Amino acid sequence: MNAQALAEYLGTAVWPAAFVLPLALALGTIPRPTRAAAISLTPTAALPALLLALFGEVGEGGGARLPYILIGMELGLTEVTRVFLLFTALLWTVAAVYALGYTEDDPRRGRFFAFFLLTMAGNLGLIIARDLASFYLFFSLMSFLAYGVIVHEDTERARRAASVYLVMTVFGEACVLPAVLITAGLSGTVGIEAATAALADSGALDAVVLLATLGFGVKAGAILLHLWLPLAHPAAPTPASAVLSGTMIKAGLLGWMLLIPVGEVSMPAWGALFMAFGLLAAFYGVLVGVTQSDPKTVLAYSSISQMGFMTAALGAALAVPGAWPVAALAVPIYATHHALAKGVLFLGVGVARKVAGLRDRSRRLLVVAGLLFASLAMAGGPLTSGAAAKEYLKEVAYLAPGGWENALLYGFDLAAVGTAVVMGRFLFSVWPEGGVDARPVASLALPWAFLLGALATSVLFLPVPRAELFSYLLGASAFWPVSAGALIVAGAWYLDGRSGGRLRERLMPGIPEGDLIVPVTRLLRALRGLWRSRVGPAAGSAGERLAALARRYESGTATLRSAAQAVESGIRLWTVAGALALLLTLAVLTLSVLA
Repeated sequence: MNAQALAEYLGTAVWPAAFVLPLALALGTIPRPTRAAAISLTPTAALPALLLALFGEVGEGGGARLPYILIGMELGLTEVTRVFLLFTALLWTVAAVYALGYTEDDPRRGRFFAFFLLTMAGNLGLIIARDLASFYLFFSLMSFLAYGVIVHEDTERARRAASVYLVMTVFGEACVLPAVLITAGLSGTVGIEAATAALADSGALDAVVLLATLGFGVKAGAILLHLWLPLAHPAAPTPASAVLSGTMIKAGLLGWMLLIPVGEVSMPAWGALFMAFGLLAAFYGVLVGVTQSDPKTVLAYSSISQMGFMTAALGAALAVPGAWPVAALAVPIYATHHALAKGVLFLGVGVARKVAGLRDRSRRLLVVAGLLFASLAMAGGPLTSGAAAKEYLKEVAYLAPGGWENALLYGFDLAAVGTAVVMGRFLFSVWPEGGVDARPVASLALPWAFLLGALATSVLFLPVPRAELFSYLLGASAFWPVSAGALIVAGAWYLDGRSGGRLRERLMPGIPEGDLIVPVTRLLRALRGLWRSRVGPAAGSAGERLAALARRYESGTATLRSAAQAVESGIRLWTVAGALALLLTLAVLTLSVLA
């Protein structure tokens, strides 16, 4: 084998390694002899995927085909999925390093890393999958096995969050599977590009878009389908929360971009729906997020709001196919910014709890500065990736149809004011009031600082000419929303102090985590109580009457069966007698002829 052939072979082998290595390490966490080694190697699990994102070839020339898996697994990258793979692999790697220190004294450490690695394999695999069967397999693997990291703490809060997550995941999968099957059936192929192209010209387009909107909307935390998200993010261990918010909810967004033929056919009604619900989510996440006291819950509602930005931009491309080339660049850039910033904020919660009780104020100030910068980036402040990412989304908004252009432009800026307020709420809530974590600070601070550096320097890699970069980073919309949000936070803090805390009690109602899940749960309990008190007894008495009728029916049918058997026996006798009579008649006729 020459050097070129060896290089091609190794290049092909890297593709399946992106999900095989996490799966192998997950298996290694099960036996006791290999558990410690497998856990210590967890930070390397996403490295093949990271190498593919950096150096893998995009398009038909790259990728790999594995004909012996499923019905022929196809792996590869597009320009969009390359960006998704890059920030996904990076965040999983940093979260894995962080998890080593976070779970150091956890007696269930092996179980956590097993589910962590299996979920990672699904998340990475669905991004590089280029056929529908593999995409659905990895999407389901990620969705269901994330239950293990959510329920890990085994508290009442974690069990409730995991139960709601599992119910909604089953609902989402029940929508995604028929969408995939219909799409594959229309084209006669499982290749994603060919299948979605055939879907664009079919009569099943609306049905598939509806199923995909609901199924992937659960994972993306779309409004009304978001109920699991503010429960799961705070209940999960901090490193799991970072990847839940930073990468896994983006799988729903990617599912929309891959399965719905965006840019190939105009879908104005669906585009309007995406834009309307995207803006609704952007504001709803803010309004509920500012009422929360747990910092991770505040961040969870912020994720709902930020996903609304991307949903609205995707809606513009659904309505106007010509906007898709711009949206195909803007949405991945915004997703990258959100993944890095939200990873810094979630991991920063654990770091803040460690340094809160230290006497060394310099370390606390460094953590405060890091969280403040990430909060500014999340709100789209000047000189941050958030400012540039929002400008990219505005380029999509300019192409939106009719009155939606101004709705998106003003909506993005006003929602950014709300994001600044939510981030202010987060900064006030992140410092613990009680005891602090006594474990070594460096085990969590180092990976957090690395991710913070990646967030700060990410603006240098934006696809913007250097002459225009500062116009993206220092535009007017980078200043006034953050300034307005800061003034609102400062004014609220001042007035609340003057009122002795009464203002906060009046303006911030106690909306529980999961918000809409509470009235839904109460409605289900009321219906169950109604069933037990009224419908159940009525149904029971009706059931008894039906049972009596059934017994009478059974008795009657038994009599009928007896009569039928008697008739049947008679018929059989008459049949035999008739046959004998016929034979006798034939015999007599024969003898008479012969005589």
